[in-house]
Amino acid sequence: MTDPIIPEDSTRKDEKPPIDDSPRGVPEKRPTPEVAVDAGIPWGLIFFLILSVLMAVFTVQNTQDVELQFLGWSGEFPLIMIIVGVFVTAVILDEILGTILRRRRRTRRLERQELERYRKQK
Repeated sequence: MTDPIIPEDSTRKDEKPPIDDSPRGVPEKRPTPEVAVDAGIPWGLIFFLILSVLMAVFTVQNTQDVELQFLGWSGEFPLIMIIVGVFVTAVILDEILGTILRRRRRTRRLERQELERYRKQK
């Protein structure tokens, strides 16, 4: 059995057009496309490997001792040891500060969401 071919522009008499009950000016929510998390080139890994090679070259080329004076302490250390120490200290401080700021932002967002839910209930 074959189905009768119905032209696209024809409508049945008992069929009503769909009612648009969405408020005017508010865009309709569309499903967001799913994005694969691990797709593509691992740029972070590539950047890390390049940075590691550059750091190794820098270490080999900067082996001379440098005098360091800080808050009454003094001593001679290899230049690379001082640079790596400053770098590691900066990374640790950045992570601590980032954690504090993310926690504050998350707390404010949760408080704002809770307030919105409370207002909707009333």
